[in-house]
Amino acid sequence: MPTALKGHPARQLLLGLCCALATATAFAKPPEPVTVDAQFDPAAQAVKLVKAGDDAALKAAMGLKRVAITQFAIDFITQDTVSAQTSGFASAGRVSVTGHYQLVGLSEPDFQATADNAYAMLVQQLQAQGLQVLTPAELAAAPTWQRLVAAGDALPRRSGSSITVGPAGMSLYGAQKARLAPSGNGVTGALAVFGGVTSAIGSAVDYQTLQQELGGAVMLEVSMRLHFAQLSNENRGFFGRMSDTAKVSAKVHPIVSRAEMTVLNAGRMDAMSVQPALMLAPEAFSEVRKAAATTGDVAGTIAVGLLRAAIGSKDSHSSEKFEVVTEPQRYREHVGTGLAQAHALLIARMVNAR
Repeated sequence: MPTALKGHPARQLLLGLCCALATATAFAKPPEPVTVDAQFDPAAQAVKLVKAGDDAALKAAMGLKRVAITQFAIDFITQDTVSAQTSGFASAGRVSVTGHYQLVGLSEPDFQATADNAYAMLVQQLQAQGLQVLTPAELAAAPTWQRLVAAGDALPRRSGSSITVGPAGMSLYGAQKARLAPSGNGVTGALAVFGGVTSAIGSAVDYQTLQQELGGAVMLEVSMRLHFAQLSNENRGFFGRMSDTAKVSAKVHPIVSRAEMTVLNAGRMDAMSVQPALMLAPEAFSEVRKAAATTGDVAGTIAVGLLRAAIGSKDSHSSEKFEVVTEPQRYREHVGTGLAQAHALLIARMVNAR
């Protein structure tokens, strides 16, 4: 759906924000990731891999040379889980398995350094296109930006399975807050998205005021999400669930599962996203190993087994924990190259529409 309609610019921008949120919360089986290697050409792949709207904001920006990166954040997934289960047809019991994966070898400063390097590279890539990028000091001098940042979610933002980081002084507000909302089910997930919609509605007019304060610079919002493994339930579908064994699998690669750039200009918004996900170099990780079982893990397994025996259940469940190991230098080198390629895709799409 086009993001610009006839009417007041604030209404056009608001509709774009809500459409972007709807896209971000849609449920669909993701296609297989595209491998990013030494032969990958972002300029040639941008038309195929970057999805966008009607380019209204980009076309309105023709001739403008100043841009401001008003939001930039990377959500690093540090723990992930996948489960599979059979149907337990007829008298057979259900068989289920769960795989728990954790990224180890990195601390919060390592994620911060990776994000800072990615931001610096993005600035250089934009400048290489002949664009003037406003400095953090120029951005911080805008009263509306200060107010939006103060009302947003401060970075870094931590959860049990991820950490979201960005350059010093930035936060998540508006549609970006919902795009990178911590994953959750039921009420938790619904509240996160509703909060993002409410924030986006309140920010529609603010964005126009902010652009005026920034001297008419085109505003860019960048959000990324980085996983460390592609996890699969091998019992999907009817025949998979009819199997007598449950199986999960994992391809251990850094994966850019979200790479988006939103262009805001003249009351219009264009949201560009890389689809499908980008699979980066597996060399970013040094090994995958089984995690040592804790006393609690053993006790929990015994308790579940005794309970099933007591009630005569034929169901069985197994659970395994794995650690994906890396080192800071190795991670920054390989992941940094992949993030730069993702940025290059978005920039190529933006430049081609101007």
